Amino acid sequence: MAYKVKINGNEFSFEGEPGKKTILEACKEVGLDIPTFCYHERLEPRAACRICVVELEPQDGSQGPGKLVTSCSTPLKEGMSILTHSPRVLNARRFNLMLLLGDHQSECIYCEKVTDCKLLDYGNEFQLSSTPFEHIPLPKKKFHTSGLDNSTPSIVKNYDKCIKCGLCVQICSEMQGLKAIDYRNRGSYFEVGPPFNLNLAQTECSQCGQCVLHCPTCALEEKSDIEGVMKALNDKKTITVAQIAPSVRVSIGEDFMLPPGEILTGQLVAALKRIGFDYVFDTQLGADLTIMEEAKELMDRIANQKPLPMFTSCCPAWVKMLEDLYPELIPHLSTCRSPAQMLASVIKKVFSKNKRINPNRIKVVSIMPCTAKKFEAQRPEYKGDISHVLTTRETARMIKETGLELAKLHPAGFDNPLGESSGAGTIFGVSGGVMEAALRTAYETNENKRLERVEFNELRDYANRKAGRITVKGKEIRYISINTLGETRKFLESLKEKMLQGKPDYDFIEIMACPFGCIGGGGQPIPTNDEILKKRASAIYNIDAHKKVRRSYENPDIKKLYDEYFGEPGSKKAEELLHTKYYHRELYK
Repeated sequence: MAYKVKINGNEFSFEGEPGKKTILEACKEVGLDIPTFCYHERLEPRAACRICVVELEPQDGSQGPGKLVTSCSTPLKEGMSILTHSPRVLNARRFNLMLLLGDHQSECIYCEKVTDCKLLDYGNEFQLSSTPFEHIPLPKKKFHTSGLDNSTPSIVKNYDKCIKCGLCVQICSEMQGLKAIDYRNRGSYFEVGPPFNLNLAQTECSQCGQCVLHCPTCALEEKSDIEGVMKALNDKKTITVAQIAPSVRVSIGEDFMLPPGEILTGQLVAALKRIGFDYVFDTQLGADLTIMEEAKELMDRIANQKPLPMFTSCCPAWVKMLEDLYPELIPHLSTCRSPAQMLASVIKKVFSKNKRINPNRIKVVSIMPCTAKKFEAQRPEYKGDISHVLTTRETARMIKETGLELAKLHPAGFDNPLGESSGAGTIFGVSGGVMEAALRTAYETNENKRLERVEFNELRDYANRKAGRITVKGKEIRYISINTLGETRKFLESLKEKMLQGKPDYDFIEIMACPFGCIGGGGQPIPTNDEILKKRASAIYNIDAHKKVRRSYENPDIKKLYDEYFGEPGSKKAEELLHTKYYHRELYK
């Protein structure tokens, strides 16, 4: 079914049933960009910011003024005549922006990350160098907050930059199924923040950073670690080691105005070397280690009737949510450390010994797509193996500060002996990849034969849930991959009921906190939307397809590590360096 609509005097035809898409979505289809603060393609529109207004011309043929409506929440209907940039529309948008800038103008002028601040960008577009509306500070009140919430190791909340658009509230509650951020107080004291006047560290915040990724004014930001990293780089007594996560190499180019999915592995290694890192290793080797240990653990649980289903433990935001809200399921969580923590442990204990370097001189810096990795690095059980965590955005800023043009650098290779990785390690960056990689190894090492197809296509879908079955040693393994914590919570509530009945649906469950997995992590370049995520995912799969080694157990560096140090997966040394324990966290302290 097709219907026709006029936009700025031009007639367009749209497929589908009228009313199923909004004016905003229709305008995007025809190449018109309408500004918005509170809109997100995965969420129900709230029309809170009012910046996306358009004008509907009268359909009765009268010459009077049209009606101003919010394009994000108004259904597109046949026969509409829409003006997206009429004088009334532009004046309305300009007026709303001046009101917002009245509270936040000075904050925006001195914003460190101007490229991430949509309020400043729109102010510049509308040539608003000043505003007639003066910010009037409110009298202090018990439950009103101003200034910074620095309570977590991952995220900073700046109340003075918040425009109360509510997007973070929706992201937290609807997409992630949490209530770390909400609306509180009334009237002039209305604000957005943790409930009951708590700080973020006292809530069920998973520190996934999705609120940071989508905040339009930098009121929510990752806690920067650039200063600490630069200090380490300039300390001649310190050996600095960087490790790069899989998804960073296909996303960092976006912060340098390159298209999404541009693969810049060699250029990123070269940039880190030029900045001053002594060694640059690949977190994908840590992912290969994780696969070796996780595949062994899964088959051991199946053979010895240990707690099933088994959950993956690579995602620190998911692990924190489990510890916070589902402590009864902790025995089902794999004891494997995340790939970054595994590699850091190997660097501190094995690499340092082989190089005869005092491990106390080594500072490991993780380049991650994730804000929750900052939280994970501070877990006491890891004893500070990782000294600093930089998000993709922080890494891009650091490269820019040193004057390097990433795309123009001659590619460099990772350092040995921890620089070789398999395609299985690469796909950790995409939802479903951890499970696919583990199943490759679990099947082939137990059946002593190769899979006909190394790709598990059912796990390469872009859905929030992806499931399948495979038989290993006569046992049918039922598996499912889930992404976003909101979808995870729905799944867990159903799973718990079936577990009580002794009839769980699955044996192996992969969970990633962010949409599409790490490629949609809270530390990735802004903007991040579904179209961009698909391009990043395609690049990840392209790297895997062109790897000489696509199975973790065939990685020569992995073979060497087990031959010379660990012995075999699940050994005593492997348990000591590559595994950990998880525990129930008490909220609202």
